[in-house]
Amino acid sequence: MRVQRVSRRNNKLLWVGCGCLGALGIMAVVTIIGVIVLLPALPGLAAQVAGLQPSGSTANVFAAVEPTPDVQLQNPVSPPDAVLNVSGADVQPLPAGTNTYTVTTGTNSDGAPVALVTFTESRLMELCYQRTQACSNTNEQFRNLNLDLRPGGAVVYADVLVPQLGVTQTIGVVLRLDSSRRQFAVAGVDISGTLYTIPPDTLGTQVAQIAQTGNDLLRQLELEAGGGQYALAEVYIDDTTVTLVLR
Repeated sequence: MRVQRVSRRNNKLLWVGCGCLGALGIMAVVTIIGVIVLLPALPGLAAQVAGLQPSGSTANVFAAVEPTPDVQLQNPVSPPDAVLNVSGADVQPLPAGTNTYTVTTGTNSDGAPVALVTFTESRLMELCYQRTQACSNTNEQFRNLNLDLRPGGAVVYADVLVPQLGVTQTIGVVLRLDSSRRQFAVAGVDISGTLYTIPPDTLGTQVAQIAQTGNDLLRQLELEAGGGQYALAEVYIDDTTVTLVLR
C-alpha cells in the first residue's frame, strides 16, 4: 500500500530510547528517541570529549531536509480504543487515552488503511518525566535530559560530567532519519553547536549497536485501533512534532 505524503503543518515522529529498557519499562517511542541511543553512551562520550574531532555545524545536518510530504486521509476518525504496542516483554503499551499522542485513522486515495500517530516535543518530554528515571536527575553522570526535535531528526542533550576537566558539559547526540524514513542514524555529537564525529573504536561500535536496538524497536512498533493493526511505514519530524505513518 502506498501512503500519500504528510504536510509540514500536519504532524511528525520521534523516538526516544533507553539502554536500561527492562529496568525502566519505558514505552518504545519515548525510549527510542530520548534514551536508547544516548544514555548508555554518555559516560564514554564525556570521557572522550577532548579526543572528538570537529566535523562542521550541527545545524548543517538538518539543513537539506526535504519538506514533509502531505498525507491526506479519506474519512478520518480518531479511534478511542487505539493502543501503541511494541514486541518487547518490558515495554508497556501506550493507550491513546493517556493524552500523550493523537491518532487518526482512515484510508488513502487507493482505499488502503492508514493511521497517523503524532507526538509533540513537549509530550515526549512529559513521558520521559512520568515513565523513566532518565529525566529524574538522579544519575550523577548526566542530568537535565532534553529532546530538541529538528527537521528530519533530533538532538538529545544532557549535562554530562567530564572527569578530565572536572566540569559539567552540555553534550547532545545528533540523530537523523535515514533515506528509508523508518530508522535513525547517529550523525555525531553536538557541543555548543559544533558537530563532532564519534571515533570508530569501541565507543563508536557501542553507540551503533545501541542505535540498532532502538531501530529494531521502531520496526516492531504496531498500532491497534478500530479493530485493525497497523505497522510503521514512515516517520516524519519537524521542529515541534514527530509523526508516525502506519499502514
